[in-house]
Amino acid sequence: MRGVVFLFFALIQSCIGFSQSYEGLWQGDLRYGSASLPFVLKLEQVDGQWNVTADSPKQGVKGIPGKVSFKGDSLFVQLQGGIRISGDLSGIDTIKSTFVQNGVELPLVLLRQTGMREEPFRLNRPQTPQPPYGYDTVDVKFTNDYDNVVLAGTMTYPRKAGCYPAVVLLTGSGAQNRDEELFGHQVFKVLADYLTKQGIVVLRYDDRGTAESGGRFEASTIENFSKDAIAAIAFLKKQKQVDAKKIGIIGHSEGGLIAELLAGQKLPHLSYIVSLAGPAIAIDKLMVEQLYAIGKAAGMNEFNLEIAKQINIKNFAVIKSNATTTEAYRALLNNVGVSAEDKGNTELRGELMTMLTPAYRYFIRIEPEAYLSKITIPVFAAFGSLDVQVPATPNLKSLADLLPKNKNSVLKEYEGVNHLFQRAKTGQVAEYSQIEETMSPQVLKDIGDWIKGL
Repeated sequence: MRGVVFLFFALIQSCIGFSQSYEGLWQGDLRYGSASLPFVLKLEQVDGQWNVTADSPKQGVKGIPGKVSFKGDSLFVQLQGGIRISGDLSGIDTIKSTFVQNGVELPLVLLRQTGMREEPFRLNRPQTPQPPYGYDTVDVKFTNDYDNVVLAGTMTYPRKAGCYPAVVLLTGSGAQNRDEELFGHQVFKVLADYLTKQGIVVLRYDDRGTAESGGRFEASTIENFSKDAIAAIAFLKKQKQVDAKKIGIIGHSEGGLIAELLAGQKLPHLSYIVSLAGPAIAIDKLMVEQLYAIGKAAGMNEFNLEIAKQINIKNFAVIKSNATTTEAYRALLNNVGVSAEDKGNTELRGELMTMLTPAYRYFIRIEPEAYLSKITIPVFAAFGSLDVQVPATPNLKSLADLLPKNKNSVLKEYEGVNHLFQRAKTGQVAEYSQIEETMSPQVLKDIGDWIKGL
């Protein structure tokens, strides 16, 4: 879902003269509950300007650019995803800092790494397909004529001539490539590989404004992404390998939501959908449930969880409302107990303004319930019992209550599985990168068998 925590470490910097040299590699461990995420910062001066890159090895993230500002012996950092770090030098080899994201504060100590070499990442991902493949693979381009955006992707299909069922894969929130590459996992490449071997044509593509696809991601809403999906289905319908009467969508998280919305609008040539952790309740309610589940998994006590929940209910009601940006901003400040005249709390203020962008407010106002009751095609909806981003219980209940009866529909909760459909221990976001499995083999098999059985 949009707002999911990805620990991308990109530093913001302006050059101010000071005596110590900050050039070199710095490393620290971000500890969240029982999880630990190391990351490395590389600082260097080129022609009087500071350059910085950052790595998060366990998440397979390398070379993230950014900037950092200094004031005296203090360091101020702004990271992608609403992350802030501020700290002070302790000697010449240590920075004692605080890491802040989504209202969570964690201590972070960065140590200078003398003589440290930059080692290549070696994440073990045994399910990632390796060539040569047992099927045909072709890179393709197609156009969303509504928005005049050219999208680039990959189509895989069985080598034996024939007319096969086909699916379009829709990624979750955030700008993602055709493989839905997260934490070193190539989720959609694994899914496409399995399904193609089962005799299903698969089209996966880069989100608009990402990798080889055109357009601007940051200026787009679910309405735009839905039109991209419509264009993908129209492209598949023209392919000689595709049975035009058996074209479906497999959407993960936000992609599952898009699949539900399109099915509820009775999109022509859409024969079935697979929603993997797709929201089935109003998004403002989902975000309240998500933040509660994340806090609980992180060990927050019930008293603080309930206080945070009531604040979040008020905040998302404001975001969802028709109040102007100025009115909504003042209401949010009041909800979190910050005076409009107080110019401090810059990190919090930045987070609140991010929640008031047009695209985010559009997203929060979506109510999938109105569309679920209009879906007449078969639906395979799956959730993980450990999912803290789209909790299984309320979403499964909504689907069970609202979906019209269909003998081919399947609603299923997978025990011990997280939001990425990995077999997990806690379900926490920080755990995703530490699990070698990309996707549960049972989930893969169930999806393939269901499509073939339609």
